[in-house]
Order: sequence, then structure tokens, then C-alpha cells
Amino acid sequence: MEDSTADDQYCGYPGFGLKCSDSGEPILGLPNNDSYFVKHIYFTLSTITLVDIDIVDQTCPRATHSMSVGTLPFDYSPLDVNLSFYFNCTSFPDPILVPPITCWGIYSTKKSYVFKEGEEPDGFDWSKNCEENVVVTVKETEINRSIAINELSGAFGVAMNKGFVLNWTMAKECVSCETNGGFCGYNNTAREVLCFCKDGHGSIGTPSNGLCNKGTPYTVSDLNPLLPSVISGLLTQN
Repeated sequence: MEDSTADDQYCGYPGFGLKCSDSGEPILGLPNNDSYFVKHIYFTLSTITLVDIDIVDQTCPRATHSMSVGTLPFDYSPLDVNLSFYFNCTSFPDPILVPPITCWGIYSTKKSYVFKEGEEPDGFDWSKNCEENVVVTVKETEINRSIAINELSGAFGVAMNKGFVLNWTMAKECVSCETNGGFCGYNNTAREVLCFCKDGHGSIGTPSNGLCNKGTPYTVSDLNPLLPSVISGLLTQN
């Protein structure tokens, strides 16, 4: 957990800190100042499920930004699929053949659309004729379930509120440390990676400069004294 009173040294990767909302829900910040509620963390699978704070509990959410993980050690999950939104199109195909999104109103002279990314109808220049294109990630199972009940143009809201899944991997700066039983951390003041070892020492700089003895990794009980700042670090452990 992020803590403004915490020491300069902490466990975990930079940028992996969780904050709490006023209602106590954990929040993860991603690049571009985008924030997501953390719905599930599966340590054995190294996956995390996120929901965009901006659209929570909206039946007809308006996607405002595409998602980016930047340089954080996240990968998109095979469980996900991308939805491509085209907003405020001034020219568009026959609405009977290509249904627009109607929950924002049906009387505007501009129309908006949503498709699975890469499945936009051919023969029309969507980027040229629409003011904005935003790509969001959702669980494919939720899209398939929603489409079975309704068209995608009327069912995307349910899928967006169910969130999406990311896999996390070791940060490249931490591979040597973690594969040798250490626990990766960071020094805010020096802006350097740390390698915390079970014997109590911590090496500053590249973890390979001070590896832990392989076979003596940290356990959760070993890390209890470091809580709550260790929570963000736990995201790095498989």
C-alpha cells in the first residue's frame, strides 16, 4: 500500500503501490494518470483484475481513454479482448446494417459505434469520419455472454463493468534478485533498485551486485514486519 509516511525504502516495484478509495476499495494507478479499482488478485496465477474507475456502475459508460501499462511489468491476458469505440462519426454506414450505440441518444446527427478491435466493417474509413477512437480492454467471456443476449452496441456496458485481466511478470531489474530468493524493492531517495534478503541485508543498485543465497526466499511471515508497504511487493511474487 502507498503511504506518505512510509520509509524511503520499500518492498515492491515502483508504480505498483495501491491506494484506498474513501470506501476502502484498492486502487491501482496506471500510466497517463488512469486509475482502476482492483477487483481480484490471484497470486498463484499472477493475474490481477481491474475496472476503470471512470465507468463503474454506469449502464452505458463512455470510454474516455485507451489503456496503457507503460513500462510496468504487465502483459495482457489471453482472457481479454479489445473493444474499439468510434465517437461522433459525421458520416456512417446504413444504421440498419451497422447498428450505432443508441444509449447515448438516437437523434444526434453524429453517431458512435463499438466493435471488437479488428472486426470493423470493411469499406468505410472509420478513423477519417469519426472524431475519436478509444480502445478499451474487457474479458472476452463477458463480451460473448453479452452478445448472446444483445448486440454489442447495447451490451458493452456490462462487459466494461466486469473489468479485464492483466498478467504480471518479474521486472527485468529484479529477475536476478527474485530468482535467487530475494525480494525486490526500491529506494525513493537514491532512485535505485534494492534486493532484500532473508538474512537481513539489502543490496543497493542492480540486484545482481548483492544476490541472496538461493534457496532461502522470503515467506509471508518473514515479511510481516514490513507490512503494509509490502502489499505492493507481493504483486511481484509468483
